[in-house]
Amino acid sequence: MQLLFQQTLRKSDMHREATVFGGFMLILGVFGIANGIAILIRGAIHAEGSSCKAICGISLLLAQFFNPAVGAVSAGSIYLLIGSCIAVLGFMVLRNRQKTQR
Repeated sequence: MQLLFQQTLRKSDMHREATVFGGFMLILGVFGIANGIAILIRGAIHAEGSSCKAICGISLLLAQFFNPAVGAVSAGSIYLLIGSCIAVLGFMVLRNRQKTQR
């Protein structure tokens, strides 16, 4: 009986952790999508140069090779893509958690 209780308790803890993780990923993805849309609408702040790292570096390279508009569109598109992937991951975790809970 105690073993069954411990297994149930572990499953409950795992469901709670999956819910927190899935919710966090979903919220993070939605904010990433919103950031990408904001960059596409108003243009990238860091397209002409900045101290930020990977995404801004890629947009800076594209802005230097082509023009600043290409850098802004690429930064917004990258943020949209990453945000969408993270949001889908969070949604899938939450959906899978609800299926296993039934």
